[in-house]
Amino acid sequence: MKFRVPSLHKLSPIFTLVVFGFAIWVIVFELKDHSITQIIEKIRGIETSKIVLALCFVVPGIVALACYDVVAARYLRLGIGWWRPLSTGLLGYSITNTTGHAVIVGGLLRLRIYPRWNISAKQVGEIVGFGVLTYYMGLSVTAAAAFIFEGGDLAEVLGQVPGIGPVIGHAWFRVLVPVVLLSGIVGWFLLLCLRKKPIKFRKHEFHLPHPGVGILQVIVSVADLAIAATVLYVLLPNHHDLQWLSFVGIFAVVQFASLMSAVPGGVGVFAGIMLVILRPTDPSQAELFASLIAFRVLYYFAPFLIGGLAFLSLVIKQNIHRGKTPSDPSEGAKTAES
Repeated sequence: MKFRVPSLHKLSPIFTLVVFGFAIWVIVFELKDHSITQIIEKIRGIETSKIVLALCFVVPGIVALACYDVVAARYLRLGIGWWRPLSTGLLGYSITNTTGHAVIVGGLLRLRIYPRWNISAKQVGEIVGFGVLTYYMGLSVTAAAAFIFEGGDLAEVLGQVPGIGPVIGHAWFRVLVPVVLLSGIVGWFLLLCLRKKPIKFRKHEFHLPHPGVGILQVIVSVADLAIAATVLYVLLPNHHDLQWLSFVGIFAVVQFASLMSAVPGGVGVFAGIMLVILRPTDPSQAELFASLIAFRVLYYFAPFLIGGLAFLSLVIKQNIHRGKTPSDPSEGAKTAES
């Protein structure tokens, strides 16, 4: 009788469901003393000024996220200007921010748009992959900066997390995290400066970007994370002397954990971890959960609706153009040019 170990690809959905179920259990456990009615009242009770201020950061945050495509287009030297990749990034990330799986979903979305400008499927894949690399660079730099400049505040908050607090709040952890993260960033820039030949992996070749493009990666990704964290920071019921940079570091760490969970958009996972980490600094879990819901609606769901409608209109428009048969060669040339 033969026993075959399932592949990681087949185990991935099971892992995702387990993590999502555990995250929901954490949320229910943290909110066991609060009814749904109380939570709804807390959501309605969020100050209008906080909502308006948070909205002021939402648009710049989505634009910063869309700039991932601009930097990738510069790296690949596509010659399509800046507004084309920017508009494509706005459309793509407004959807994948909520759906998750930026590589698969984001790649399929971009395959509907970039070929209009003679961008190949291989180049679309490189744009998506370069965006993922850019995002993780921002996570690394942001988390490292928070541990370096606000390590005391972070240690105080993380040290009170049940179970693992004594470990992640210890002094050595505050040193180890930035050393590991910044070593990766420094190693990447040394590679960009010293190696001029492409990197070969199996049958593929990867051309390294110019160091200037690497700097743009850090700037764009850090701006994206900092603005997203600021939206939630503004919506929090109180901060209890938790400095902005400390919260940005916490946000980066939680975002990384959400991504590793493979749950679409980090739904449930992000909120569950935040409820556990910020519990010592917040008097009411219902108020904190209301802020997390408001953040999800403002920064994820609203752009998702706008981006989804825009993408739907684009698909309908493309299908209409495909259904038209040009009556003369000049009309066909105009259609191809558009």
